[in-house]
Amino acid sequence: MAYLGASPLASFASPSKDTFSGNNSTTAFTMGQSVGDPNQIEVFVDNVRQEPTSAYTVNGTTLTFTGTPATGSNNIYVIHKQGVIGNGLIPTSGRSSDRVGSLTVDGASTLTGNITTSGNISATSGSITAGGALSGVTTLTTTSTAAIGGDTAISGNLRSDSSADGIQINATDGSASNAGDLILLDGTDGSATNAGSSLLYEDETGDPSAYFEGNNVNFSAVPTITDGALKSAGRETIWVPANAMYGNSTNGAETAQVELGNGPELKTLDFDKDSDEFAQFAISFPKSWNEGTVSFKAYFTGNSTNTGNVAFKLAGVGLADGELTNIAFGTAVQAEAKAHSGVAYNLNITRESGAITIAGTPVAEEYVFFEISRDVSEDNFSADALLLGIKLFFTTNAGNDA
Repeated sequence: MAYLGASPLASFASPSKDTFSGNNSTTAFTMGQSVGDPNQIEVFVDNVRQEPTSAYTVNGTTLTFTGTPATGSNNIYVIHKQGVIGNGLIPTSGRSSDRVGSLTVDGASTLTGNITTSGNISATSGSITAGGALSGVTTLTTTSTAAIGGDTAISGNLRSDSSADGIQINATDGSASNAGDLILLDGTDGSATNAGSSLLYEDETGDPSAYFEGNNVNFSAVPTITDGALKSAGRETIWVPANAMYGNSTNGAETAQVELGNGPELKTLDFDKDSDEFAQFAISFPKSWNEGTVSFKAYFTGNSTNTGNVAFKLAGVGLADGELTNIAFGTAVQAEAKAHSGVAYNLNITRESGAITIAGTPVAEEYVFFEISRDVSEDNFSADALLLGIKLFFTTNAGNDA
């Protein structure tokens, strides 16, 4: 039937009771439902009603006494008063007093109409599924995997191009037509076209012919383009064979060649067992070298069954165009002494040395002299150490020498 005045009450909360046992020490107890005001409950201790706020306070589900309830079995009980959920009015369109400030839904909920909000819609778990458009969204945050389908624009920066199933990260309209591509647009019109699966960077003019112009793209792993690897800056090696070295004029190692009777013949530099001997070589590093420290591993053998170890050291000095070549080497650094296997002519490879600082002031494309030596005071191999070569490690800061 029709009625005048406010709409009927929406629903009522059921009354409930909590019971606790005092122990003459505990003052805080957890209730079965949350309470927003001390006056919403009636609290009794030994059947004596307690005064709200003065005798107790509430904070959510926590009931806290200002005093200490005496010891007793179920001598404390709380009556949750019957109350109304909401404002007691069925919402009427356009009436501000009917609007819900906070809505919590524990189970599944289906809304067939439109949802309009000037605040936030969030999901701490699960998902939000929209059959229509999410319009006016300035921030979309997920704590797990987010699936974005259709033509969904987020802050004008990340979009899925429904016409070509691509993803575009752009500053403006994202109107490029691309099939399955990731495109970075740094310009105004976003009109680049790119067919296939690729990474495209466009300059501020929107001209696709200016890909990567004046910009860098950094990868955490080496990427591949079609069937070829894209070279990146980083750690490099150079192999320097013994026959590219020469013994010093004073206390120099001796060059030799060994015929073993089967396959390889060995070109070696032979370092004496009784005194320190030295040899040198030179390298012009690539322009991409970062002019930093280097390190090395020594490859050697010996015509002996002795299992003693061998200690090789390496030092370097760099020279730029116009500099005097009569300049001292830097501090020599030793690779950890390596024991011979005990079998004549078995190959031995040392561990990598520590960092070697090149003397002088290294610059790009320097000519670097190196001096390698055997320090007999640091080893106990009872025969000549036959050096086959070294692997030199260095670092580049560019992908090529352009």
